[in-house]
Amino acid sequence: MVNEDLVGRCGLYCGSCIFYRAERDSEELRKEIAKRNNCSIQDVSCQGCQSVLEDGWDSDDMWGKNCDVVKCLESKGLETCYECERYCERFEEWYDDVLEYGEDLKENLKRIDSDDVKEWLKEKREKWSCPDCGNQLIINLDKCHHCGEKIS
Repeated sequence: MVNEDLVGRCGLYCGSCIFYRAERDSEELRKEIAKRNNCSIQDVSCQGCQSVLEDGWDSDDMWGKNCDVVKCLESKGLETCYECERYCERFEEWYDDVLEYGEDLKENLKRIDSDDVKEWLKEKREKWSCPDCGNQLIINLDKCHHCGEKIS
């Protein structure tokens, strides 16, 4: 089953996002993120970008409605960065960061906008699955946080 809440408003597949994965997969990772961001473990919680559109969940310090991307888009009445007339500096920084891991957010946004969302989600789920154990990977980690297999 395809979870459409995992369509990132910035073009990222939320299923590979460290915040989304930490809550589901690793209490240790969740603690590490909380420590790094000076917040509580409970604040490291994300249900996927599309659920922000429906439910809000604005109690978090940095995620949900308090995400910089979400706040920017909502202030402009937009759902995704693709709809914006120009990509902002923050998006461009994020774009460069994830491009080195093989994700092109601009291309992803075009696919999302083209009504090919379900197929895109299936492809991303497959792409971000560990070839060794089959569990979902986190985009900016060099090994599977489930089995420890090094990711190329």
